Amino acid sequence: MALPRAKTAEEVIERMRRSAPPTPDDVTILWDGRRLDSREAVMEWLAEVDAKRAEEAAAAGVDA
Repeated sequence: MALPRAKTAEEVIERMRRSAPPTPDDVTILWDGRRLDSREAVMEWLAEVDAKRAEEAAAAGVDA
């Protein structure tokens, strides 16, 4: 049974408080198959995102 969409931040917080703990396979998997399963993996991905944003801003002539 799916829960109806939360309408307030308090509802989201309460649902998270009641949720089961994460399991070892609860990780973000990117479209290219990479798993963000460690701090290092997340930091590497964020550096890629920052570089891409800066590249796009430079191409558009905007300061990043």
